[in-house]
Amino acid sequence: MGLGKTVQTIVFLYSLYKEGHSKGPYLVSAPLSTIINWEREFEMWAPDFYVVTYTGDKESRSVIRENEFSFEDNAIRSGKKIKFHVLLTSYELITIDQAVLGSIEWACLVVDEAHRLKNNQSKFFRVLNSYKIDYKLLLTGTPLQNNLEELFHLLNFLTPERFNNLEGFLEEFADISKEDQIKKLHDLLGPHMLRRLKADVFKNMPAKTELIVRVELSQMQKKYYKFILTRNFEALNSKGGGNQVSLLNIMMDLKKCCNHPYLFPVAAVVLLPNGSYDGNSLVKSSGKLMLLQKMLKKLRDGGHRVLIFSQMTKMLDLLEDFLEYEGYKYERIDGGITGGLRQEAIDRFNAPGAQQFCFLLSTRAGGLGINLATADTVIIYDSDWNPHNDIQAFSRAHRIGQNKKVMIYRFVTRASVEERITQVAKRKMMLTHLVVRPGLGSKSGSMTKQELDDILKFGTEELFKDDVEGE
Repeated sequence: MGLGKTVQTIVFLYSLYKEGHSKGPYLVSAPLSTIINWEREFEMWAPDFYVVTYTGDKESRSVIRENEFSFEDNAIRSGKKIKFHVLLTSYELITIDQAVLGSIEWACLVVDEAHRLKNNQSKFFRVLNSYKIDYKLLLTGTPLQNNLEELFHLLNFLTPERFNNLEGFLEEFADISKEDQIKKLHDLLGPHMLRRLKADVFKNMPAKTELIVRVELSQMQKKYYKFILTRNFEALNSKGGGNQVSLLNIMMDLKKCCNHPYLFPVAAVVLLPNGSYDGNSLVKSSGKLMLLQKMLKKLRDGGHRVLIFSQMTKMLDLLEDFLEYEGYKYERIDGGITGGLRQEAIDRFNAPGAQQFCFLLSTRAGGLGINLATADTVIIYDSDWNPHNDIQAFSRAHRIGQNKKVMIYRFVTRASVEERITQVAKRKMMLTHLVVRPGLGSKSGSMTKQELDDILKFGTEELFKDDVEGE
């Protein structure tokens, strides 16, 4: 997360090659969105490496295999000389082209954002496990996201002969809050993990400050919030509570309501001939947007540049309308914007003298392997269930290359599901602090019905009390 994992890895592979320890070939698997950046860094740090980027459609890949894989026809099958030193490809192609890639004997495998391997039932994990690989290197800023089971699967992928008993592992570290258990786990992890802190890598890293900004619901939001609760009264109040799926659906609706009521088609009123929303109504309908409007004015006047993260692409659409209305220039990345276009947007934003003031990003798509250190302010418009995704998000700005103090503002709607979710997320972070550096382990990463129930009912008393007082 801005610690230079990519550069360190490239230099490591290059030194293995240059010092005669290994001739390759090396397989690097990374999220599609980061492959362009990997290419650039290979050019800069390992100029003598022959790097083949293996992406594209079926035909493109066939052409790459014919021309770039070996010096002779059918050499891959018969084990003749491989032409390249490094093959750079995406997670998906590891699975899709298993027949070809799995037939090569790899000197070293590198998996970027390796928390993708946290589930040993995933196809990616099973397929990659069948490849012929001498050495494995996993890169991740978040080795532990929800529970110890995920950490075990990473260790099992690296050294299956040593870590092969999940039940035993979980039993052994069942009470991870005890100091002797933590020390034991650290000793076990020691030989398998090289941990770098930003402070180790970059001594003069500017500080970052995170502020939770509590926001009030607008009148329109209060109306819809109450409507969602009353409409689902039976599911919320039945003896055993509603089933988990219906409770999660109610929670999503309440989260949407906290963001903006226009996320419900019934509330969205198109007032302008061009089909966009009336800017004034758009802002006044949401407590968060009213606050954002005031904040952006001050940030703009102070010469800051801002990354705004939301989990919902429909919310990014509304934020686009809002930025247009306010007259701010911006860029945007979400899951629908791929490789080349994504990198162009990043390059435009990072260019010297760029006019773009804001960058809109979806938390999941914009939170991996992207360098936006030219911004010094991060606004998390709505928090992710998984606090590590938010950390990945603000690490786009707080990374090597940043020379200003970074401010992170996390919007949380007061006395709502959001406030309770933030408290649950804090508990998840405790787990990481205790295990990965001096780790609180629950065996389950998903939420129980009781927890869901608790989150949904948080703040409702106050909301409905207003009604009684108003009557």
